[in-house]
Amino acid sequence: MKTPRFLVLTFVTILAASLGPSAHGQSSSGPYLGLDPPGKSAQVFAPWLLGSNMSPGCSGFLRDGMVFVFSAMKPGSDWRFKSTFVTELKDGNWTEPEVAPWSDHLPYNFTVGPAGQTVYFTSLKSPDKTSSVLLEQANIWAVTLRDSGWTEPVMLGASLNTEAYYENYPTVSSNGTVYYMSRRADSVGKTDIYRSENLDGKYGEAEGLGEPVNSPESDQDPFVAANESYLIVCLTGRQDSHGGYDLYVSFRDADGLWSEPRNLGASVNSEGAEFRPYVTPDGKHLFFTSHGRDGDQMGGIYWVSAEVIEDLR
Repeated sequence: MKTPRFLVLTFVTILAASLGPSAHGQSSSGPYLGLDPPGKSAQVFAPWLLGSNMSPGCSGFLRDGMVFVFSAMKPGSDWRFKSTFVTELKDGNWTEPEVAPWSDHLPYNFTVGPAGQTVYFTSLKSPDKTSSVLLEQANIWAVTLRDSGWTEPVMLGASLNTEAYYENYPTVSSNGTVYYMSRRADSVGKTDIYRSENLDGKYGEAEGLGEPVNSPESDQDPFVAANESYLIVCLTGRQDSHGGYDLYVSFRDADGLWSEPRNLGASVNSEGAEFRPYVTPDGKHLFFTSHGRDGDQMGGIYWVSAEVIEDLR
């Protein structure tokens, strides 16, 4: 089905008008929207960005915390039109969020790479960029923020992306290895975590992480450390779960083996669902999205000190 570009841009422009610090009586300066960093108990991040009628998606920081990208949508709207916004620190003030230039590629999920320059995203655009596709056909793309602006998004290649399976929620290590979620013939459960190594600029065959990371349930939303020393993953159906989906961390040893996932605990997880994890390039802050936390069904973006990860190592 072809997606009318003007409909997407009109819709997201209307959303952008309802977002932003000044629209909600807020002002801030400094990295990370000028907010004081949290401790080891998760706090809602810049709630004025979403207001009261928007549901959050992914989030991430570029350029040492000076550029923030996030996605949001109104409840009941078409999930394919979930919009991605950008706000940045200019002349000591954060700008009103604007629709990302690459939002017309229908980005579904994304994370920011370890260098804080590139956004890796799941696109619902066909490889030739002429039409939209089903989630089961989604592929991984990348877009980079340069001094001159955003580059044109590019698909990461046929050796990583497939026609038979979907590749979703990409996260990339410093050596270019891509981790993502997919559902394939060799999957342990409903959705598994896979990795594809970058070998001289070409991506190797998808490799399922297997147990104990993957389980018979849906294992989703991976985030890998820059040095691949740990993996945060969204898991459900575990005995130590606090709610629907919780965030867990698995550590990788010198032999490349992954430890049993460990629940990040009540300071992060709640009776609701926590997902879309992301650690800032400076390694200091863990961001995630939470729905149903303290009865908040709209959900919010939260952040917490990344020390909660190291405390479990």
